[in-house]
Amino acid sequence: MSIDGEIRQLHQSFSKRELSPVEIVRAQLDAVIAVDAGVNAFTLVDETVAIEMAQASEERYRRGEPIGPMDGIPTTIKDTLNVAGWPTRRGSRTTPEAPATADAVSVARLRSAGAVFLGKTTTPEFAWKGLTQSLLNGMTLSPLDKTRHAGGSSGGAAAATALGVGVVGIGTDAAGSVRIPAAFCGVVGYKPTFGAIPLEPFPAAFWQLPHIGPITRSVADAALAAAVMSGPASSDWMSLVQTPLSQRLERKLTPRARIGIPTDLNRYLDPEVKRGWDEAVRALSSQADIKSVELRLDEARDIVATLYRLGCAFAVSLVPESKRSELDPAILEFIEPVRNLPAETLIDMQRRREEIASQAALVLSDTVDVLLTPTMPCLPLRADSAEAREVDWFKWCPFTPLFNLSRGPAISVPWPSRDNGVLPIGLQIGAAPGRDELAISAAAVIESIASRDRARQTGASNHGK
Repeated sequence: MSIDGEIRQLHQSFSKRELSPVEIVRAQLDAVIAVDAGVNAFTLVDETVAIEMAQASEERYRRGEPIGPMDGIPTTIKDTLNVAGWPTRRGSRTTPEAPATADAVSVARLRSAGAVFLGKTTTPEFAWKGLTQSLLNGMTLSPLDKTRHAGGSSGGAAAATALGVGVVGIGTDAAGSVRIPAAFCGVVGYKPTFGAIPLEPFPAAFWQLPHIGPITRSVADAALAAAVMSGPASSDWMSLVQTPLSQRLERKLTPRARIGIPTDLNRYLDPEVKRGWDEAVRALSSQADIKSVELRLDEARDIVATLYRLGCAFAVSLVPESKRSELDPAILEFIEPVRNLPAETLIDMQRRREEIASQAALVLSDTVDVLLTPTMPCLPLRADSAEAREVDWFKWCPFTPLFNLSRGPAISVPWPSRDNGVLPIGLQIGAAPGRDELAISAAAVIESIASRDRARQTGASNHGK
């Protein structure tokens, strides 16, 4: 389907009775069996629930009373979010198998909008790293190349979306966990402004880093799905001051964006990514004003890495002593550096966080509209590589943490690379907090240029034959 978005196209087809929500969900359930082998995107698929939700949606369309554009849309949920009637295992053998008694706020809003839930997608234990691998569920690989990781920690959501299973995959992102797998799987991953989508239960131990966000195959679908989940909720005190995304994304924008690129960015990039990155910058130079900007990427990453470890350490602390032996030893190694963190270090780090966030807000308000980077400095990691075995995964993830630290929106969009065959790179577009419309607008422009570039490549290839 076109980059205008599958959600609205399906909604129109359902409204005209050209397609049936039940037909679509049955095809999606069949697709899980057909395409998920060797990828491992799902930890749970519930055919009974999915068909019941699709039947209810079809009846609403039959009466001419659909709830809205999300009505009947196949959706997957990361296994860190509560879905009533399904267990929330969080990728850990230490968690109970008992089903959740109530939906998280974001899930409840999707349910109220008529979305059809296919199942839950894989995540590493307690979402601790940028790859999706756990003792409970095994390893999730990229559908683009099954010798490579799907990324994480929302790897299952991204892999399912890349497989064509689910129009929307819901993930979470505390250091890049929506954007990393989106880049590795060639799809779109959107992390809205912090608090735009309420968190429940509120992750108090994670230092206001986590966000909920959708993974889709188009920018339009990401924006629409995020808007459905957004808006204040009393269970998340940080959401109470937020304007719903549906209102933000309606703001009118200036026709020519000011795009900032970090001055020392190239030193991070692998050659394969740099070639795709250079192509993207050249293509954008005629569409936008591009400026070099100074931002403290390394320090932002290091601060987020420490705060992230503290959050994971708290999650581990809740595991009963009798179950500690069932934890992945790697997560224990990951949190070891913060076990005896001095108070002075934490206080200094919080001060530096505020300074970096303020500097980023200043740059993204007075100097440029959005910041552009590759989402990842490397192609998807090979499953057997040394980098994939590295416990400190922040070493290969320099760009995404800034927008968790600063709380602004960020979205990853795939960009085709002529040198890598089926492996695109991801382009990350970020903005100041509350300026989601700027990030989404710039992402839509990049998506359009990328689509034209793919069409030219395909045309040239066909002509050559």
